[in-house]
Amino acid sequence: MSHHAGPPSSGLHSVDQSVDRSSRLRFLDVEGAKPAMQYAKQRTFDLLEIRQGARILDVGCGPGDDACALARLVGEGGHVEAVDVDPMMVSEAERRSAGQRLPMTFRVADVYDLDYQDGTFDGSRAERTFLHLAHPERALAQMVRVVRAGGKVVVLERDIETRTIDVPNRAVTRRIINFWCDSFLGGWIGRRLPRLFREAGLSDVVIEPVTVVDTDYAAFDAQYNLKRVVQRAGAAGVITADEGSEWLTRLEEVAQAGSFFTSMTNFVVSGRKA
Repeated sequence: MSHHAGPPSSGLHSVDQSVDRSSRLRFLDVEGAKPAMQYAKQRTFDLLEIRQGARILDVGCGPGDDACALARLVGEGGHVEAVDVDPMMVSEAERRSAGQRLPMTFRVADVYDLDYQDGTFDGSRAERTFLHLAHPERALAQMVRVVRAGGKVVVLERDIETRTIDVPNRAVTRRIINFWCDSFLGGWIGRRLPRLFREAGLSDVVIEPVTVVDTDYAAFDAQYNLKRVVQRAGAAGVITADEGSEWLTRLEEVAQAGSFFTSMTNFVVSGRKA
């Protein structure tokens, strides 16, 4: 993924704009449907302490499925505001939710400059959004600002350097994974969130790790395109072409033997506004 896609304030710096719309949506849907991610999503809902009639902000709403789930939880007397910097995602969210008559609004917005008054919401959440932010502390400050005193802020985010993958060559594997991590502005955001929450003045900070495990090589490769990752690592001079080719060969041998294994750890972090 490129550092340079998207305007400077967009919050989409490391989302790869060269990937077509259908592929981006498919990636989000496939990742979000994994059992561990479904569990993590539910934990974000639980930690928000949502009551009937609540007002909730969903930041980086993507195609809007989580916002729909939140809207069902707040009920008719509540409301969910779901925002994303990408107009394509907002359009897709509106398309998917059409006809459901849920108490929610989708809109294009910049997480660094949320157009809501202080204390507007009972809670705010973000999932797989901070990974792409150049200034996560600014985004978190905005999420805290628009929540009322006593309200909850919850972020679900991964730490890319927690990626494990079982390939025989440790040295090359480490270089590829570190390159992969560093191609995201927020590659270390999972480990940074607890500190950022405390620095933002939030109390009762809770940290819950959730690890996603993948053992289906074909499905994982279709989602992540490992050959492309290796090609980019080679182009950056992180590995040689021969090392990349050998690494992919060894990986495919492991997969053909039915032993493919990779994992990624996510962190659900929540805090309460004083």
